[in-house]
Amino acid sequence: MTTPTIEELQNKLKAPLGEAEALPFAAYTEPEVYKLEGQKIFHNDWVFVCASQYISNLGDYFAFDLVGEPVVVLRGQDGQLRALSNACRHRGTQLLDSYKVGNTGKRITCPYHAWNYKDDGEFSNAPFARSEVEKDDHCLPQFGITEWQGLVFVNVSGDAEPLAPRLAGVEKYLDFYGHSRNLTPAPIETEIWSANWKLAMENAMESYHLFKVHTETLEKYTPTKDAFYMEGGADWSVTGGKYIVKGYNKKYADENPALYGHYTLICLPPTFVGILAYNSLTWLNVFPLAPDRCLIFSAGLYEGKVPSGKYTNYF
Repeated sequence: MTTPTIEELQNKLKAPLGEAEALPFAAYTEPEVYKLEGQKIFHNDWVFVCASQYISNLGDYFAFDLVGEPVVVLRGQDGQLRALSNACRHRGTQLLDSYKVGNTGKRITCPYHAWNYKDDGEFSNAPFARSEVEKDDHCLPQFGITEWQGLVFVNVSGDAEPLAPRLAGVEKYLDFYGHSRNLTPAPIETEIWSANWKLAMENAMESYHLFKVHTETLEKYTPTKDAFYMEGGADWSVTGGKYIVKGYNKKYADENPALYGHYTLICLPPTFVGILAYNSLTWLNVFPLAPDRCLIFSAGLYEGKVPSGKYTNYF
């Protein structure tokens, strides 16, 4: 079978709904497609990182690799969130450990030659340098960053349109569930999946597979037959459903009859799929690693005590 060209794949996406077909395997496996996705999507648009509660203290950070671009989101001593390059300006060494929440204090120090930077990315010092280092030329590059409804997004190109207007249609669902109340972050769980990032997103967005794949886990709590589409488009989509709450809570049921026993699933492309429930917002976040591999983050915010064990169990 001949591998389709990029143009042929684009034409398939433009087909009318009545003529729509599943994308060929090449859309998920070809290195050329993956490279273009990195340039056109992940480096050119807003990408979800984490909730602000995970980096709420001064010096807190979350570092990650965004399709070849090392990035760290950090809360400075001035309380501001910034997105900085996570590569030392000397030899390109990774500055802070990726895929974890940590605290760097007031400075960022390279683990190789100890070049160090202020938490706003300004170059500070190069130990034992035999010649003067031009500070202005060795500051850490900064990237675009925005916070929407307590969720942090970055844009490495700096050219993306404002995010909030694009997601305005989602806000009513967050308001309905009272998302703005004080919620406690749960530990972040990570897994590497042997799958293209788009397959991971497609799996997280649909509930049809629950009756077969999750018979012993989710199906008895989140029946496939009670899932339904609500609204959305290319920028976001919302589906809903019913689920059986583990351990009946009469207080919540009496106080929130419209919410209790229901969930709302929100997809914010390219990487965020979240579940809103009466006492939580949990999500799955996808970081591409290769055409056939991706890193999956499961995390969430809870009202009151965080459940023990595998808590982000809707996917």
